[in-house]
Amino acid sequence: MIINGIDFDFSTLNANDVDRMLAAQTRQQERARTEGSRYTPESDYPAWLRFQCRIFMDYLDEVLGEGASEKLGLDGSNFSTCLTVSKAFAEAMAAEKASVSALIHPTEERAQVSAAQAIPAPMNREQRRAAVKAHPAVVDFRAQEAAKAARRAQLKAELEALDNA
Repeated sequence: MIINGIDFDFSTLNANDVDRMLAAQTRQQERARTEGSRYTPESDYPAWLRFQCRIFMDYLDEVLGEGASEKLGLDGSNFSTCLTVSKAFAEAMAAEKASVSALIHPTEERAQVSAAQAIPAPMNREQRRAAVKAHPAVVDFRAQEAAKAARRAQLKAELEALDNA
């Protein structure tokens, strides 16, 4: 997965990587619950920002590998950079999932588009009657006459078979 131009050995399609990510997420959430009460924006805003950055950096190091946060330019004090990297990480995961989804279900999108185009808009009675008058059904009378003649011959043959029996 490429995040901010740096390639990491991580994939949202690898179950082991996803397990590691979920475990890291659980650990960091627990850490935030236990240690977070010491840091509040109201009491010590800079310490709270650093704490948030450290939690995110530790999460990235667990998920992407040791030193990943440093490679991404996180220093533990700039929360804005953490948010930017977090957004890039989420976008990279979404892009990876979308590329696979397009490979798995390529015809669904085309089918949805063609189905949307194939369904005509509903018409009221006046519109339906006007459409019928504007485009009367084409009837091939020669085919109808041939079909009638064939049916007449079939019925005549059945009647003769009954008379001869």
